[in-house]
Amino acid sequence: MKKESLFAAIDQRQAEILSWGNAFFDCAELGFQEVKTAAAITALLDQWNIPYESGIAMTGIRVTLGSGSPHIAFVSDMDALPCKSKNGTVHSCGHSIQTTLALTLIRALADCGLPKKNSGRISFFFTPAEEFIDFTFRDQCIAEGKIRYRSGKQNMIAEGYFDDVDCVLSAHANGETEYLFDINSTLAGFLAKKAVFLGTASHSGAAPHLGRNALHGAVLAQNALSFLKDRFPASAGLQLHPVITEGGGTVNIIPDRTVMETYIRANDNATLFAAEEQVDQCIHHCAAALGLGCETETTPGYLPLRQSAEMNEMVLENMLLFCEEDQILRNVVSGASGDIGDLGFLLPAVQMGFSGIKGQFHNDNFTIADKENCYIRTAKVLAGTLFDLLQKPMHQPAEFAAKKEKYLKQLEKRQNLEIFTES
Repeated sequence: MKKESLFAAIDQRQAEILSWGNAFFDCAELGFQEVKTAAAITALLDQWNIPYESGIAMTGIRVTLGSGSPHIAFVSDMDALPCKSKNGTVHSCGHSIQTTLALTLIRALADCGLPKKNSGRISFFFTPAEEFIDFTFRDQCIAEGKIRYRSGKQNMIAEGYFDDVDCVLSAHANGETEYLFDINSTLAGFLAKKAVFLGTASHSGAAPHLGRNALHGAVLAQNALSFLKDRFPASAGLQLHPVITEGGGTVNIIPDRTVMETYIRANDNATLFAAEEQVDQCIHHCAAALGLGCETETTPGYLPLRQSAEMNEMVLENMLLFCEEDQILRNVVSGASGDIGDLGFLLPAVQMGFSGIKGQFHNDNFTIADKENCYIRTAKVLAGTLFDLLQKPMHQPAEFAAKKEKYLKQLEKRQNLEIFTES
């Protein structure tokens, strides 16, 4: 069978595919709460008599087609973002498109009887909670033992769902208007840092000298952090965005507690972790300089994404079946992040980009303008790539187990609270 059979199967179901896309776009739910989305996915799978496993990391789903090796994972996000209009949530990052693409591929492969017996497996992972938000709810879920981490893919990795996978394929909408696709883009890694400066309250007018101003510690640390960028080359992509989230209670009292929070973003792991160490030093030494106590809380975010060159060659070949060379954007260095980067640290991975969006990402005005490109053309590129990956298989890196062990240790290490007091 040729891959053109997959393309024909997609064409034959265009009306259905677009209806799925519209339905999932209107079904916007926050991470680990994608209950209606999961129900809609499993309802279609039941209708098609395709077996699945549900309830993974609360709302995630896995569908495996075929048997034997290689084992290819296709990952698609499920969650949405909060908004001020509609019902309080909106699919303003395009994850509903990913869900639709995954279902389109499952249906097309099943229509064509692929993969053939013992010729390989393709597992489709519908993954919850890619957006790094809604911490109160997620931390409550962690406290209740429902999940271990704030991200869907992080939980799936920890639970062993990728242990026998050879490579990972995904696709994400981009904001381009001049290109149909992008290839080999990077994503930054990040982690979150929270610093609580602890001082002594006193009357701000009558006896400020008897207090120790926690706000001064936060402001001093903000200034120190602003100088860190000069410690790294521009290519490292270091970004720090400290904000004071709690400044003090009233102007008549010297603040005894101030909270500063920041993300640390970087294009590579070495920069990310080196910058984290220097951020900690800035915070702790600024607190000590003013005689303040300090608590720092670190939340592991996502790792930078570096894509597989070998897989991208296959993706490019399939893109060129549906567009010209000058319609493909290459090698974008992005400051955005995603938990696909964690998978890319462990396995050969690709996340191709596709255009067709009007409005801004993470904004209520986000709309899907070019449905032909988002749903149909992109699905064909992915279907062709999956077909090629079955014929020219990737293999799980020999160091996977060691890297996974290191990865999980880093997650646990950075999910902690450190307390520093004045010596």
